[in-house]
Amino acid sequence: MRVLILGAGGIGGYFGARIHASGGDVTFLVRPGRAAVLRERGLNVLSPFGDLRITPKLLTKAELGGEDDQNRRFDAVILSCKAYGLDSAMDDIAPTVGPETLLLPLLNGVSHVDRLAARFGDQRVLGGVAQAALLVTPEGDIRHFNSLHRLIIGSRGNASGKPRVLRELAAMITASGVELVLSDDIEQAMWNKFVFWASLAGATCTLRANIGIVLQTAGGAEFVTGLVAECARIAESAGHALSESQLATCRDRLTENGSVLAASMLRDIERGGPTEAEYTLGDLIARCRASGFNAHCLRLAYSHMQAYEIRRQTSCT
Repeated sequence: MRVLILGAGGIGGYFGARIHASGGDVTFLVRPGRAAVLRERGLNVLSPFGDLRITPKLLTKAELGGEDDQNRRFDAVILSCKAYGLDSAMDDIAPTVGPETLLLPLLNGVSHVDRLAARFGDQRVLGGVAQAALLVTPEGDIRHFNSLHRLIIGSRGNASGKPRVLRELAAMITASGVELVLSDDIEQAMWNKFVFWASLAGATCTLRANIGIVLQTAGGAEFVTGLVAECARIAESAGHALSESQLATCRDRLTENGSVLAASMLRDIERGGPTEAEYTLGDLIARCRASGFNAHCLRLAYSHMQAYEIRRQTSCT
């Protein structure tokens, strides 16, 4: 079983290192700068589940052959890029995708699935959810902050995928010690996370603070619960209503006093970089309009991110 992981950031680097450490055949497709760091320092993971230092197998785009190079084909490709980088990522991985290759995207939101299916075919695109609190340090190491490292994967709807490859991929992940859930309804699992993530991102990015601080503001709690309610309504209109227990868990986690939770998109803002807002909050707004209702909290959060992007792009030019 040969697995290619696009990127060696938080998600791809962490789970890839775990699979590698357990004997899995993992190769990371990275940019030249990241490749230079990893070749010099190795891939280092600092985690409550045990620290790792591996010497990863690496490829850069320039080292890939053409799409007719059979030696560069992989059984599975795990994508952990940002949504705004997916188009270039698809170009990068194209030479590695063979007739039996499965694609496992671990991106925020849900719109990336349609984009991958349009390029590579619906049958080969799995659904996936990664659950772990991860950060790449300035030195390039990966720090794991909580006691959760779970992957939820599965075939989507009528997309049956390749059962043999899926079974082998699942066995490889399980052998790494990572908690694996093979879901019979992966699209619902993706929407469960999307509602939580979008509410977290909308609140922490708009108010530029973690949840604990947001809740100390005059309208913070109402803003957070309003986002949860609106995102949940959009999920329901898409045919993926959250259960009452799932909604309760979402609200509880996002209204916990003193919580240091903040979306990764807030870190993107703080470093002045691009964000996934268009493919996540923007996607929710488009679905909201199609359903014919106004999501006032979500519209405010999306407008804030649009203003940030306009200012960022203006300053870049």
